[in-house]
Amino acid sequence: MHFTNYTSVINLIVLGIHVFVQLAAAILIYIKKHNPQDRSWRFILLFFLVSAIASTVEIVLVTNQSFAPNSYKLLDPLIIIPGFYIFAILLCYIIELLRPRWLNFKRIFGLFLPSLISAAFVLIFVARGEVTSLCNMSELCSHISQPNIIARVVFITIYIPYFIYLIILRMQTKTASASKHHNILVLLTTMLCISYVFSRGLQLYLGYITHEVLYLLLSILIVYFEHYERIHIPIEKVRDYYAWERLPHTTQDTLNSVAQTLQKLMDNPTIWQDPELTGDKVVHLVGTNRTYIQQAAKQLGFVNLSDMINRRRIDYVCQQLRKDPNIPVQTLFTDAGYRSRTTAWRHFTAIVGCTPSEFVERHTSTKND
Repeated sequence: MHFTNYTSVINLIVLGIHVFVQLAAAILIYIKKHNPQDRSWRFILLFFLVSAIASTVEIVLVTNQSFAPNSYKLLDPLIIIPGFYIFAILLCYIIELLRPRWLNFKRIFGLFLPSLISAAFVLIFVARGEVTSLCNMSELCSHISQPNIIARVVFITIYIPYFIYLIILRMQTKTASASKHHNILVLLTTMLCISYVFSRGLQLYLGYITHEVLYLLLSILIVYFEHYERIHIPIEKVRDYYAWERLPHTTQDTLNSVAQTLQKLMDNPTIWQDPELTGDKVVHLVGTNRTYIQQAAKQLGFVNLSDMINRRRIDYVCQQLRKDPNIPVQTLFTDAGYRSRTTAWRHFTAIVGCTPSEFVERHTSTKND
């Protein structure tokens, strides 16, 4: 990016604001009280922190070389490679929201293996000292046939498959925490990565400004997710609901009304498919207290509210397995609202009386007979 004195000052100011927003977002994410089973906040906290460190390093570089005409190079490996893996953390955050607890080390490694191979080729050219310095687009076009430049161009275009994967994953996911805003989150992330390629990769100043604006919007959206969209009941309300439990008796008419409301609520799949569904949220939605909810669940024929939710989820899994026995069970568990495979498996065997594979065998044999 060829800065004049004026644009260099603007660049420093924008970078300073950028670091402040990153650190503020990281602090807000960290201080939120999270569900012990929720891992998504760890990914986004790491993204903000690593991004803040990278931006701080960039400020140091700009301070030392901001007025040098060739201080920024196109497709600089030291810029495009770390930048990609910073946004890879953001990608993991969105995947964790869409498919809770699906990511593990093996899947993360497999997901980013193509980019690792591409990055390895670029680093080989760096180690050999065969990286051509590019100061403008005309130089890029005139040297495009060089192997080291081809490798760098391939690396920045490898963003594209990850964009497509993210969009497909979003379309395949029926429910997720903060689901109504996921389309905006996926769109902003895609645009943010594209603007990064144009700003830090191709050093276009308009792309740089666009990138900073998109980053600010994305940061605000994510903080809103974590502090408002994914918090179901304010603490003051929770205290009010728990206070109702001191009532010694319940009337049958009230209990019947609560049972009817609870039944209608659980007839809505989006309720029990919510991976962050809690008893407090049900209390809030029904508009009563925990004592009424538990008694209403018993009146409807369940052991308690948890039993009612789990039976709805397992019944959903069984219905889908009857329709298509080849569907991965873990996918069904996730769609049903389970975060933990172990928990889902335990509830399935306890309610159905067999494992999912045994259920499929029985259903298949019965169908053939």
